[in-house]
Amino acid sequence: MIASAIFLCLFCLLASMLRRKAWLSVALFFLSLILIVLLFMHHATDPLDLSW
Repeated sequence: MIASAIFLCLFCLLASMLRRKAWLSVALFFLSLILIVLLFMHHATDPLDLSW
């Protein structure tokens, strides 16, 4: 779910940059960055179950 939101935000970021909407591009960039950090934190805190 988070991954699809990241891709959607990145696509919208590309579209806003092509339309030269500076304030929207900055907002979408930071939104995408926050979503990527959340996805990383979700996967980085999963237990690895390496013990046998």
